[in-house]
Amino acid sequence: MAPLPRNNAFGAGSPSWNLSFPSGNMTAAEILAYLPHWLKSVDIIDRFVTNGGASRTIAAMINEFRHQPTGPDAVFLPNSAQIMMSYAMRRAGYDEWTVGTHGNWDRESENDPEDLSVTNFRPQRLTHPKKVSNKNPKDILRNKEADPIPFKDLAHHVKQHPSGPDALDLTRCVRYALAYPHEQLFFPTDFERLVNELGGPQTPTHSHLDRQVFARRSDCQFPSPVKSTTRKLNRTSQGKKTPLSKVMSLARGGTTADPATPGTVTPSKHALDVADQTQNGNKRRSGRLVGKVFNMREGSDDPDATDKDNWDSPYSTHASSIKKRKVSRVPPTPGSPANDSDFVLHEASESEDEVAEAEAVMDDVANSPIPARGRIAARKARQKIHTLATTPRVPTPVNPKSHFKTATEPSAEMMHEARQFAYRQPIFLKPPILSENRLKVDASSIWLYAADGCTTFEELWASALSSTRFGGPRRHAPFRELHRLTDPHPHDVSDWAENIRWAKEQYKCFGSVTWTEYDYHLECIKEHRRAVMWVSENVIRFGM
Repeated sequence: MAPLPRNNAFGAGSPSWNLSFPSGNMTAAEILAYLPHWLKSVDIIDRFVTNGGASRTIAAMINEFRHQPTGPDAVFLPNSAQIMMSYAMRRAGYDEWTVGTHGNWDRESENDPEDLSVTNFRPQRLTHPKKVSNKNPKDILRNKEADPIPFKDLAHHVKQHPSGPDALDLTRCVRYALAYPHEQLFFPTDFERLVNELGGPQTPTHSHLDRQVFARRSDCQFPSPVKSTTRKLNRTSQGKKTPLSKVMSLARGGTTADPATPGTVTPSKHALDVADQTQNGNKRRSGRLVGKVFNMREGSDDPDATDKDNWDSPYSTHASSIKKRKVSRVPPTPGSPANDSDFVLHEASESEDEVAEAEAVMDDVANSPIPARGRIAARKARQKIHTLATTPRVPTPVNPKSHFKTATEPSAEMMHEARQFAYRQPIFLKPPILSENRLKVDASSIWLYAADGCTTFEELWASALSSTRFGGPRRHAPFRELHRLTDPHPHDVSDWAENIRWAKEQYKCFGSVTWTEYDYHLECIKEHRRAVMWVSENVIRFGM
């Protein structure tokens, strides 16, 4: 048997991706629950993605049905499913393939959304075998067909068996093998025989289809990835510290290896600090400030004084400004007293240098002093108010609406189709298969789905089967059969109305009763109508 790698994503003992596919039907839930490595098969990927399988829903189903090998709280993420499928498709020749671009690629055959058979599917060893060396026997085994495995081994790492519409023939076989472990039953060689012994293949219903299986997990949620914020402590680097590390070391008052370093707390330094505190009225200040007399009301005499002199003071609660801006370059507002309002209408002009300086200050608003920024903002506000007050308002011209629509001449092709409408023949489209156990609007449940206030059975049925009650199709079960709905308004030529008319014609001519207002059915009908250029009589009568 081909050996599995150590980095098995689904746990040790999981079935190999090189197991051959049997003849029979399998749901998407059964494949992901019992044979998740088949997700590396290009045929499985094509089937899943074509029928609405996304990385999120596939990952959600793997978490639902299987234990993760890395621990009970581990989660199989959508990114892992995307990487696994992308790697397989790109190895098979679909360069730069993604789930979103799957429909853009030419495939060998179109996938039938109602076909659950895996009879002709190919494993990885046939479509994109691993590159191996002929000299290494173990590498050669990686592209060999995997030996059949006991049916009961398919249950390894399975957290929950598929049930209900998720289960089909494979689930019955696995449960039987677990109930009778003494019987020698192997997968895939005994699959067809065991299915026949258990009563024969089950008939797939509408709920078994892949699109329905994935739709039931469309609201899955995954935990947001949390970035680790663990700080590395006790780093003993012998190299030169960066300026930031020096600043942080000094700010914390930490010690260094050099006794002369200013951040070092030595007995002599501590004695000098105590002396400074005693000589200056029990107020501790740094050595460069001792003996100086400060007048906080006077401005600086130094014309090159910067904001850093005040804002980097040890008594300031503001962070140091990285960009230094000279105070003398911010001119006071001309002709205004010191205590005037910031928004007094005043004519002021600025030179180009002042405007450039103001724009430069706006780039670093968080680091600029509040008084300087306030003066610039006030000056800009006064200019804006003055401009708005002196600019005359011009009413916006209103384009008169035309009272008549311009008539267009119908094309020759349109006229030909209109003339042929009376002679057209309905085209049959195979209806979908629906489960008999689905939710229905019938005599026993009509009270639940009719609108409030109905007093007679005629009103109940008219309300429950109204085509206009919800402004379109229902968005949740029960999905009503289209041929039973009330006729749309004659002037309504929307896709919703045309789908109803088309379904009524199919019912009248061919007896089709399973076309419902489910969104997938509506999309199929719309594509068919457009492909055969089907239109109702209402569209012809009221103009195409």
